[in-house]
Order: sequence, then C-alpha cells, then structure tokens
Amino acid sequence: MSDVILTNPIAFYYSLIGLAFLGLTLRPALKHSFFFNVPIIYIVIGAFAAVIGLPVINPMASGVENKIITHGAELVVIISLSAAGLAIDLTASWKNWQPTWRLLGIAMPLTIAAIAVFGIYACALPLATAILLGAAMAPTDPVLARSVQVGPPNSEQSGVTTALTSEAGLNDGLAFPFIWLAIGLATAAVGDFNWAQWASYYVLYKIAAGIIVGVAMGWLITKFLFSPLGDATNERANPALIVLGATFIAYGGAEFIHGYGFISVFIAARAARSFAKDTSAEPYENAAHESADQLEAILMAILLLWLGAFIGTYLWHQWIWSDLLVALAIVFVIRPVAGWISLIGMGCNRMARYKMMFFGIRGMGSIFYVAYALGHADFTQADTVWRICALTILVSALIHGSLANVWMQRDNEIKTA
Repeated sequence: MSDVILTNPIAFYYSLIGLAFLGLTLRPALKHSFFFNVPIIYIVIGAFAAVIGLPVINPMASGVENKIITHGAELVVIISLSAAGLAIDLTASWKNWQPTWRLLGIAMPLTIAAIAVFGIYACALPLATAILLGAAMAPTDPVLARSVQVGPPNSEQSGVTTALTSEAGLNDGLAFPFIWLAIGLATAAVGDFNWAQWASYYVLYKIAAGIIVGVAMGWLITKFLFSPLGDATNERANPALIVLGATFIAYGGAEFIHGYGFISVFIAARAARSFAKDTSAEPYENAAHESADQLEAILMAILLLWLGAFIGTYLWHQWIWSDLLVALAIVFVIRPVAGWISLIGMGCNRMARYKMMFFGIRGMGSIFYVAYALGHADFTQADTVWRICALTILVSALIHGSLANVWMQRDNEIKTA
C-alpha cells in the first residue's frame, strides 16, 4: 500500500488535505465532545503520512524550507488575528480589558523569563537561544486557541473568552521585541548589544507603528468598503476578498515602515469592528468574520498536517527527557503560575481565574517565531528549540484542546468595576 502511495505522493496529499477540510465541517456537531480534538487528530494524521514515507518539508534542513514554513505560519496567524479582531464585541478600554492588560503586561514577561531560565538550566541553552525559546513559547496562540475564544460577532461572549481572545490578538505582536532581543544577542556579544536601540526601536517604535497603521487601515478600509464603490453597498458578495485584502494591506503597510504587522492586523480588525458596531454595516462585517474564520481553518488544517509529518519524520526519535520537562513546565507550571500572579486582585470568580491562568494555548505563532528567528541568525542548539517547540504544541493541543470542549462551558464571570 505504501509503495502505491509513494509512487504518486501529490495525489495522496490532495486526498489527505481534502479529508482534512471535510473534517472541519464536523466541528459544530462535535464541539462539546471531550474526544473531538481537531489539532490532535490532524497532527496524528500528518504523523501517519510521515510514517509511510511521504516527503516532508524540514525547516532545519535548508533556508528555503525554513522560509516556506515561516511564511506558511505567518499567513495562518495573520488571518487568525483578523478573525479574532472582528469577533470581539467588548469595546477596548482599560476597564473592560483589564484581564488582557494584566496577562500581557505581567504574565507574558514572567513567562518569557521563566522559560528562558528553564532552557538555560534544564537544557544548557546559551542565553540568546534561551530567550528565543521563551519569546516563541510565551504567546497564547490565536490559531489553536479558537476553542477558548469568543464566538462570532453578536454571539454570547464571556469575560474569559474575551480576555483570552484579546490576549492572543495582541501578544503575538508583543512577543516580537524579545525575538529581536534573541536575534541581537545571537549576532553580538552581550557586552556589545545596544540596549538603548532595542528599547527605542524594537520595543517603542515598532509597536507604535503597528498600532498607528492598524487604526488608520481599519478606518480607511471601512470607509472604502461602505463608499459608493465598495462591496458593502453593491454586490455584498466578496467578504472573503475584503478580509484578505484588508489583512494583507494592514500587515504589509506596517511591515513596510518596519512596524509589527501582527499588531497592525489585529488593531485594524478591531478598528473596523468598532466603526461598524451597531450600524447598518454590521451584517457585512459578520459575513467578513465568517470568511476569515473559514480561511483560518483551512490554513490551520494544512499546517497541522505538516506539523504532524515533521514530528513523525524528524523529531519524535530525538526527544529527550529535558525536552519533556520543559514542555510540561510551560503548560502546567509556568503559564498557570504567571497567569495567577498577573490576576492577583482581579475581580473575577475562581473558575474564571483558573481558565485564564491555564488556557494559554501554544501553536502556530510559536512555529512562526522559531522559523523567523532562525532565518535571521545562527543560534546554538537551534534543534533543541524546534524539539521543545513541537513537543509543547503537542502537549498543549492534547491537554487544552480536550479540556476546552467541556471546561469552557462553565461559569465565566469577570467583574471589571
């Protein structure tokens, strides 16, 4: 059987991806089932494809293959960020999004630091590589975290799901300064590293540029969309094209002026949602969100199949006990403890606090950051970062993906007063 498949692997991949797409249509019917875990199912199928000998892209093998994975993960993340930004109904403010600011400003830096320390002492990683590991594994993923995020616009949205969605929307961009810190330390001695330039350019300027471009693009694209020439006032038949166009313009515009494109995409979607909320434009934005959600699911399925094949071909037999120790620490200790510290004094019930602490799902964003950094600098023990990254995503997908189907249905009250 495997010999027949290997004689025409492209045909087999078409069939495999087609089945993966059909499988996505089962989510509404099985979303409350403990055993229906889309990421794990697709990772296992991808691993099976590797076991029978199908060719797999290996980002550790060459710069070209690394770029393919970098841009593949980049694409699914920005589409996911756009969908997340369009979905949230709660207006962004210091009071409304207080859990988000706490998770971003306190939990995320603590998580990066703790993972880096674990990397140094458990895996003997040098400082630059340890910081890369921490920065790549700290963000809550906007792609695989869909099971703990808000539903479509105007659906019932809890404080917990809003907090986790907005955290995932913003922390993928805010992790970038630490990725650049790792790149800088990998290419220069610690004593020669320009900390002032890092703080002013890679932290302040690039974040500010991403926010400004995002707000501007969200406003301009919304104005165009509902102008006499826009799709919303004519055929109203192209929401998928509008989502792709707006996402790429916001991302490309921010990156063109060296801002953080991830922040720009999420902010642009939030701006568009804010401008359209409670107006006649809202039904069109609902359709746009649905299109973004479907595009994200399609890309997610493909990348999960690749991840399973990558693990099955290159990583599983290389995993060692220290990799598992770090992966388990990230999922069960570091993120929950950092989340708990960040939420001290927060007005929410115990169940809501536990959910925000625990459901820091790792996924496609981490793959992007690792591939991106390794494409910009040579890191000692880069293979260790890939091993831990893939293993942590696997553990997170298994644990979080299964528990989210049942645990997220319970009480979610958060008091922001």
